[in-house]
Amino acid sequence: MNTYIDYGIKGKTSIVTGSAQGIGREIAIAFLKTGTNVVAADINEESLVMFSRVVKNEDYPGSLAIVKTDVSSVSDLDNMVNTAVQKFGGVDILVNNAGILHSTPVEEITEAEWDTIMAINLKGMFFASQKVIPYMKTKNWGRIVNISSLAGRMGGYANGLAYSASKAGIIGLSQGLARRIADSQITVNTVAPGTTESSIIDQFSEEKKAELKKMIPLGRMGQPTDIANLVVFLSSELTGFITGAVIDINGGMYMG
Repeated sequence: MNTYIDYGIKGKTSIVTGSAQGIGREIAIAFLKTGTNVVAADINEESLVMFSRVVKNEDYPGSLAIVKTDVSSVSDLDNMVNTAVQKFGGVDILVNNAGILHSTPVEEITEAEWDTIMAINLKGMFFASQKVIPYMKTKNWGRIVNISSLAGRMGGYANGLAYSASKAGIIGLSQGLARRIADSQITVNTVAPGTTESSIIDQFSEEKKAELKKMIPLGRMGQPTDIANLVVFLSSELTGFITGAVIDINGGMYMG
């Protein structure tokens, strides 16, 4: 049987949004390896089912449940949290990872595109957090980790500005939330990845990807596992005195 690092969260329950592929999927796997139960939520039900089949063939100490979720829908978020409660008895950890990227030029962004990006990237993060807080308060323990972006720190390079604005909003919202629920021993932290090799950047040309890679001092793009390892650490018993923090993970692309 495989052995894994003990982060002190074995038997706890996590929800990971946007977990059918890419960074979210690696986060879910990292939790399963710690013995944490995972509710994998994603709008792509087919990919969720494929993911669950893969997990069944692995020897992970944690258990997996899946639920189709559109994070821009508050009723879907209710169903997501109810799934965690029904399957595992509550929610201890929430990772708000679901998001969409765009590269529309400033002059061409439409109201509909702006609203969609804000609904998924920012609104979804807030209401998912709102839904889990009561369950965390009953245990006087909780971890919320929100995935922002280098673009939320300094505006980005190749992405559209609605994306930058939504990811900057995540940082401010996370810090405000951290202050308001700290007395319940619930921590709220933000992870801000730089350019990472995942499906979200597939809309960029190979030339643009190569250009971005050249801007990274460590000489490579991030891997989803890089982000996943940090998220699990921030969700663990080891980080109970860290809240309101923004952790940059970008290979030196941004230092501030």
